[in-house]
Amino acid sequence: MKIFNFFMLMLFVQVGFAQKTFLFPKVKPSGSSVEQLTPNNWTVIETTTGDLNGDGRDDVAVIYESDKITDEARTYGDNNSEIIKETQKPRILAIYFKDKVTGSYRLSTQNNDFILRSEEGGKLGDPLNQIGIKDQQLYLRFQGGAEWRWEMGYTFKFENKDWFLTSAINLYFNQNTGDMTERVYDFKTRELFTTVGNLHRRDVANRKTSEVLYFSQLRTFKTFKKPWAWEIMPNVYL
Repeated sequence: MKIFNFFMLMLFVQVGFAQKTFLFPKVKPSGSSVEQLTPNNWTVIETTTGDLNGDGRDDVAVIYESDKITDEARTYGDNNSEIIKETQKPRILAIYFKDKVTGSYRLSTQNNDFILRSEEGGKLGDPLNQIGIKDQQLYLRFQGGAEWRWEMGYTFKFENKDWFLTSAINLYFNQNTGDMTERVYDFKTRELFTTVGNLHRRDVANRKTSEVLYFSQLRTFKTFKKPWAWEIMPNVYL
């Protein structure tokens, strides 16, 4: 009986460790400045300002990074399979609208998954390349790799009270030879433009095609968890 009880105790301990996951803070719903909105033990690593909801005010998008390194289970291949365990500093994307009356910022969305972490860029290091606002859209750009490199860009727009992925670009190329494949996705028109050839001789060696994009509905931050989590075509991940 003692042996059985000991076995059950160890089983519960192991389950407890297995279920222990990193808990993200809930960012403040409103505040007068980015500094005031920043969670404790987190650091602002990127910000961008611009009108995102058409009211003429400068809204703000912020990327926070945890001050502490932790283990994370990250999604690859589809929106649900957390198959890669990585030790790194988690990141948060928070988007705030500026109130026309008070001038303070109010939270539109918090996303704990989409922004790639500093260790997810391969030999090139931190993959976070750019965050920007233009034409009332949020732009996120990442890059990484080694001899074979990749660049990925995503554009989100606030419509009907949600953040929709409107376009994306995926460039995969060899740094030495210039061999490349570039895919540009327009989700509004449901078109895919593909260029295959050489990065250094675009006008001579490249072959361009276009085709219809088939998908059920536009993806959002809720339904498109992070880069490489959408198999948009067989063996093609966005």
